[in-house]
Amino acid sequence: MRALVTGGDGFIGQYLVMHLLDRGYDVTATSFAETPVDGVLSGSARASVDWRRLDVRDAAAVAAVVDAARPQRIFHLAGYSSSPESRARPGDALDVNGGGTLHVVEAAAGARSGVETVVVSGSADAYGRGIDGPIDEPTPLRPLSVYGATKAAQDVIARGAASALGVQVLVARLFPLLGPGQRPAFVLPSFCRRALAIRRGSAGPRFAVGNLDVFRDFTDVRDGVRALRALADIEQPTRRAYNVCSGSATPVRHLLAWVLEAAGIEPEIVADPSLVRPGEPESVVGDPGRLQRVTGWRAERELRACVRETLDWERRN
Repeated sequence: MRALVTGGDGFIGQYLVMHLLDRGYDVTATSFAETPVDGVLSGSARASVDWRRLDVRDAAAVAAVVDAARPQRIFHLAGYSSSPESRARPGDALDVNGGGTLHVVEAAAGARSGVETVVVSGSADAYGRGIDGPIDEPTPLRPLSVYGATKAAQDVIARGAASALGVQVLVARLFPLLGPGQRPAFVLPSFCRRALAIRRGSAGPRFAVGNLDVFRDFTDVRDGVRALRALADIEQPTRRAYNVCSGSATPVRHLLAWVLEAAGIEPEIVADPSLVRPGEPESVVGDPGRLQRVTGWRAERELRACVRETLDWERRN
């Protein structure tokens, strides 16, 4: 089986590449940089991949990569992945997340090799505040941030273009994924790096935090990439959108407590209003029922162990 992974050197992309290689796939992966970003991929895994440089805003370049890779399955992960970056460059974020996705679907439709399935890496941020209780896929997309708006646009473009062009496209609405190798802009690696600095003595004993009393549906990234591959295995899907989530809420306060416990420190926790995101929903929890019914997938890895592994990775790297 041949697969193309756009954004293959990103946080999720590297885990997906490893998972596909372990499953016996021939993998072509793209990176925006001339040299793929280092991360969790081993040297042997990196060498097993056919790497291509790609800016998904260039429709002709996307089509050329798809034709060269001749994939049966495309996993589209390239794009802006954080709120701060999207807020700083909203036009670019929309061009990449929305326009780039359209280019990938168009290239799949025109590919001579016959692409079977495109799995698009969407986001639960497209839902915005959601609803009281678990969010299911029929919930309207009402984003509350620039990033969420670009992911909602991506979601609509992917499903609309799929219908218009006759391509099998599935959108994986990813709720927050955690794991070793994530960029420090995200909550868990940020907690880990600051805890390690306190333990080393390179930072004072005070630990500044935003709002710890928010609840999110966190899933280990290794479970997340299993879900992406499971979606690609669906032969005749009757729906185009699938939540990837555990179905349970974890308070951010617990993530911090697990980090501090694993680091062996007891700093003074102090509130910093500048770290609070305005308008942030108190609780965002997904309903994974559709994905579970169709594929049998379940989130299996324990979050507390994921936190320990992330702390250890940050210490070693």
